[in-house]
Amino acid sequence: MKKKKLDIFNLFYSGAAVVILIGVIAKLLEWPAQDLLITGGLAIEAVVFGVSAIKYVEVEEKQEVATEATLAKVADGLGNLASNAAGVGGSGSGDTFVNIQTGTADTAIPAAPSSGNSLKIASTSYPETTTKLAIDIQAPATPIVTTQILEEPTKAAPAPVYMNTPSPTNAMSASNTLWQLEQLDILSLSKDLFYQPDWNRLSTEEYNHLSSLFKTLFNKKVPTKESLPFLAQFPVKIPVPEIAELDLVGPSILEVHDVELICKAFEVIKVTNLFEHFILELVGPDIMIRAKQSKETIIFGGEDEAVLAHCQAFYKNELIVSPNVDCLKAIIKLKDQFLIDYLIQKVNIKNEAEFISLSETLATKQDETKKKLFNKFKKIKYNTQNDAGYVYLKTLTKLAATFTDQTIAQDLLNTVVEIQVNDTLTITFADVVNSYADTIYFGPKNEYSVVLKDIFLNGELDNMSYFTNLIEKLATDGIANKSKLLELFNLKEQDSKKEVFNKLNYHLAKTNTVAGGAQLAFILLYKQYS
Repeated sequence: MKKKKLDIFNLFYSGAAVVILIGVIAKLLEWPAQDLLITGGLAIEAVVFGVSAIKYVEVEEKQEVATEATLAKVADGLGNLASNAAGVGGSGSGDTFVNIQTGTADTAIPAAPSSGNSLKIASTSYPETTTKLAIDIQAPATPIVTTQILEEPTKAAPAPVYMNTPSPTNAMSASNTLWQLEQLDILSLSKDLFYQPDWNRLSTEEYNHLSSLFKTLFNKKVPTKESLPFLAQFPVKIPVPEIAELDLVGPSILEVHDVELICKAFEVIKVTNLFEHFILELVGPDIMIRAKQSKETIIFGGEDEAVLAHCQAFYKNELIVSPNVDCLKAIIKLKDQFLIDYLIQKVNIKNEAEFISLSETLATKQDETKKKLFNKFKKIKYNTQNDAGYVYLKTLTKLAATFTDQTIAQDLLNTVVEIQVNDTLTITFADVVNSYADTIYFGPKNEYSVVLKDIFLNGELDNMSYFTNLIEKLATDGIANKSKLLELFNLKEQDSKKEVFNKLNYHLAKTNTVAGGAQLAFILLYKQYS
C-alpha cells in the first residue's frame, strides 16, 4: 500500500513563487502593501535558492582499467602461479603485497573479504623484498559481476586490490579458477600479448595454428582459445591491440594455407588495411611476407597477364604483385579497373616502350577505358619527312582498330592526328577532300556542273595523297588491313555534296577569304538543289 507524503521543499518553492506573483500584481495595481509583498517574496526566494544549493548526488565508482605497466606487474606476479598454488587460503599476515592499481608495495594486508581463496604470488618486480600479490578469486558459474577495491588505510601504505566474485555457493573450487588463469599462458598479460576476443569464432585447429604463426612472425603470444571467454569477463580490462602495433620479426616464408588463415583471421576482426603495413609477394616458388616500404603498393596476382607484365616491366619497385590466392583480392585496393585507371594516369607518354606496352594491355578492355589513353594527347603530329611521331600514331591506330564502336575510334583519330607535310604546312582530316570525281553535277538532269579544282584553289585536293600514303605505310607495318584503315580514317567512302560544301566553308574560314566565281556558283547550286 502506497503512502502519500508532503514534499516540503516543493511547498517552500511554490509558496515563495506565489508570494512573488502576488507582490508583482500588487506593484502593478499599486496596492498599499505592494512593497512589503514583493520584498517578502524575493527574500523567501533567495532563501530557497540558498538551501537548494546544498544537494547530494549518488556517484558510481569508476572501474579501474589496467595500464600497460600494471598489466606487466600482474603478469610478473602470475608467472609463479603454479608453484605458489599451495598458498591458496593463507592468511597473508606479515607479508608484503603489491597494489595492482598503483604498483606500490604494502607491508601488511588484511584478510581478503568474502573468500578464503586469497593467492599470495611472488613477484620479480621487487627482488629486494619478499613482495607478493594478493588476489581473492572465486570461480562461480555466473559471470564476474563486481570488482571491489579496498579503501586505503593510510596514505603511506596504499591498500592492495581484491577481486571478489560473490556467489551463493562455494562448490566451485579455487583450483578451477587457477586452471583458467593458467590457460592465459601466464605471460598473456605482458607486452607481447595480441588479444582478439572475436577470434573465438575460429575453430580450435585454426586458432592453434594462428597462435603459432603470430609467435613465429611477430613474436606475439595469443591467449589460448579456452581462455577467451574468461578474459572477456576478467575484472581488469585487457586491451585489444591494433594491427599497427604488429612488427614482423623479419621476412618469413608462408604456405598457401597460412595466407588463407591470416585472411580469415583479419576478416573476422574486420581489419582491411593489412597491406598498409605488410607485403605478400612471390619469391621464386615461395610466398614471402615482409614489412611494406613507403612507396610500395600491392596489386593482386590474379590480374590479366598483360597487366601484370606491364607492371613488372615499368613499376617493379612500386607495384608489388601478390600471390594469386583468392582471399587476398578482397583486401587489396588497387585492382581491376582501379589498377587500369592508375596505370593510364601514371603512364609516361614520353617513354615509347611504356606507352606501347600500356596500349597493348588495353586492347581487351572496354572502349571507355581505351578513350582515356587517347585523352592523354592533345595532338599527335606525324612528320612525313623524318617519320617523327609515327610510333605514337601507329600505336594509337592499332588501339583504335580494337574499338567495339568504330565511330568512337574515328572521332578520336580525327581529333588527335595531324600530318606535317613540310615546315610550313600541317593538315588534319578537315583539310582532306575525298572525291575521286573532278566534277560535281546539279539539277534534275545534271545540267549544271562545277569543277572541284575551281572550288578548292589552295591545293586542298592534294591533301588526300598524304593520308593515302600513311594508310599504305600502316598496312605494310601490319597495323590493320587497308580496308579497315580506310574505315578508321573515315576515307572509305567519297565525300557527299554536303561534306564538300562543309569543307569549302571550312577552307574559306581558314584562309579568311570570300567566296567568288566557281565557289559562289557551287554554294548557290547546292542550296538550290540539295
